[in-house]
Amino acid sequence: MMLHLRKQAGLTFVEVLVGLAVGVIVIGGGLSIYASSVRSGSDTLLASKLNQELGALMLVMTNDIRRAGYWATAITNEADQNPFNLPGSTALVVVDDMAANAIQPPTGQGSCITYAYDATYIPGNVGGALENDDLFGFRLNGTNVQMRQTGTVDGTDCVGGTCNSCANGVWMNVTDPDVIEITQLTFDLSNSRCLNSSEPNEEDDNADGTIDDPAEQDCYVTVPPVGSNEVTTETREVTITLTARLAADNEVQASATHSVRVRNNVLRTW
Repeated sequence: MMLHLRKQAGLTFVEVLVGLAVGVIVIGGGLSIYASSVRSGSDTLLASKLNQELGALMLVMTNDIRRAGYWATAITNEADQNPFNLPGSTALVVVDDMAANAIQPPTGQGSCITYAYDATYIPGNVGGALENDDLFGFRLNGTNVQMRQTGTVDGTDCVGGTCNSCANGVWMNVTDPDVIEITQLTFDLSNSRCLNSSEPNEEDDNADGTIDDPAEQDCYVTVPPVGSNEVTTETREVTITLTARLAADNEVQASATHSVRVRNNVLRTW
């Protein structure tokens, strides 16, 4: 019995080319999926890094702003004499135009906020008076967020309206420009409220012939006359909005918003 062996004809040139083409397509698809996965993971890490930076910055600002108006010796003094909460001087305000120190209305908004609190009082010592190191604030300067370290200007103490100025004092960066760039910083006081606790008092504060007009209870709407001895209380709520991007990749952007209720109300006798 004889065995007849068939000769192997092999692959034709066309079949080899088709096989190579299919292999290239498969490998290319795999590489594309891998590259997409790596890019997606990288984008996620970058976004996470930016969100962490914004979260840390927001925490610093909210914790500090919440202390505005704190007076260590308030329990033994008249609240409306609080040197850290004086309207037109040390009470919390927002400023829109830093160069002109354009202080906004009580419910306005701006890119800078200033305030004061008793940070230098040492328990057991007589004191609790305003010092330049008790003046604080945050502002957007270019693409950096800065914090006020002191209210001194070339060694000169602040006086009156200069205490709440965003244009002077010693400020330091709290963001690293090599890491993130802040494109928006807004402090919004629209949720703040002012109550005239002396109303109703049978006085016509609006001078409109109406006694005890309901609008007179809102001292933002009807400002009590100076010398009237009416008592008002302001509750301050600050809504902070931040928008930023990574310095190394401007396409990676994020925003954050948070509201903070200032613990110390502004009590004022007119």
